[in-house]
Amino acid sequence: MARKKKPKSRPLEVPPKIHEAELASGPSGAVLRGAEIDPAAAVVRRLAGENVVVCGGSLEENRKLAQTIEAAVGPYERQVPRDELAGPLALPHFQQVDRSFGGHCFYETENRKARIKR
Repeated sequence: MARKKKPKSRPLEVPPKIHEAELASGPSGAVLRGAEIDPAAAVVRRLAGENVVVCGGSLEENRKLAQTIEAAVGPYERQVPRDELAGPLALPHFQQVDRSFGGHCFYETENRKARIKR
């Protein structure tokens, strides 16, 4: 008698969360994740030229939420990590087309994660 295989359980989908963010000092390019915030607070931070990071969801969910936040600020563009310039731990991000506008809206991928700010 053949044994029935148990269906593989899929990991529970975790919705993306938004956090305050800052860049780590030094050449690593790491993004430090701070307190969790809501989308409205994320837009306010971005309008002030500060950084935010979207964590925990799938790549597609994280990218979509980061894009939504940045679009609420103004004309934006997506940037992929440039390891040679930003560092090996840099995250992809959205930023304003106007480069005089500070800050970024980072998002995690399957292989690149924000660090917990201590």
